[in-house]
Amino acid sequence: MSLNLSFSPAPASDFRARVRAPPSVKNYVSNGYVMNNNGYLANPTHSAQIAANNAGALTRSEAASMGLPLGGRR
Repeated sequence: MSLNLSFSPAPASDFRARVRAPPSVKNYVSNGYVMNNNGYLANPTHSAQIAANNAGALTRSEAASMGLPLGGRR
C-alpha cells in the first residue's frame, strides 16, 4: 500500500469561508439587565461600583478602570 503524497491544503480564502468567528455582540439583555460580552453589567451605577469594591468583588485593575480609589476598600 503506497502513501498518497499528492495532498495539497485548501487555499486560505476557502479556509476563512468555512471557519468563521462568532458575531461580535457588544451588549445583550439577560433577565432585564443589559450585559456586555464579558458578562458584566454594561452600565452599573456609581453606587453599585462602590458597593462591589467594598465587598471585595473587584480587582485593583477593575476598580482603577472605573475611577474608584485605589487605596483599598472603604
